[in-house]
Amino acid sequence: MNRVLCKIIFLIFAATLLNLSGDGCEAAVYKWKDETGKVHFTDDLNRVPEEFRKEHFKRKLPPTIPKSKSPIKHKEKSNREKEGVAPESEEDTEKEESKKDEGLTVAEKSAADAVIAFFKEDIPRYDDLYKIPPSYGNTGIRKWRKLKSAVVATIPQKQTLIEQISISERPLFKEIVSFLKKAIQADEKTSKRGMPISKNTRPLVNKLSSRLNAQAASEEKFIEQLKEALAGPDTSDQK
Repeated sequence: MNRVLCKIIFLIFAATLLNLSGDGCEAAVYKWKDETGKVHFTDDLNRVPEEFRKEHFKRKLPPTIPKSKSPIKHKEKSNREKEGVAPESEEDTEKEESKKDEGLTVAEKSAADAVIAFFKEDIPRYDDLYKIPPSYGNTGIRKWRKLKSAVVATIPQKQTLIEQISISERPLFKEIVSFLKKAIQADEKTSKRGMPISKNTRPLVNKLSSRLNAQAASEEKFIEQLKEALAGPDTSDQK
């Protein structure tokens, strides 16, 4: 038996062993036949001539484990859900902005008119009382009593206004409700004060007067804002 045949038999036997052992491992055996008809075996792909790599050799590879597609699908679904929510959120935002640009409803206009009427009456309410000189004795006590009585008398009106304007969710109306609630709290605190121990009521009168003047300034500001709201959005650019 010539050496070439022995070598071929040996290589075939070695390839068979490698092929059998490859069932439990990740080894690959390549076989090709050159131009002279000689069969070659190798486990190194780099040793296979380029012209024989595509069609003229057989390769044994371990089975490919398919990658799970569920995480990708879940991710894609999550992205789609996010993309689906975003347009709805933007649409809701646009609706809110559009609602802000709309004019007041009939109920809101009625509430705005009521607030304006009360504020216009309330701003000069205490002017005549301020003119009473804050002196000692009976004069000072009389001034304190009159201011206190006038302040307490406005509490029911303010409570009625709160009920009327609470129907609206507009920021301006909410701000006015908060303002009136704080004013009522201060008024109720004033109503609970008894007669001053000292006949000098000047400190009490000055403190109450300062609060009422600040309150009047806020009321003037609200009147202007309510008038603008009643006028409605400016449509001059659309004409």
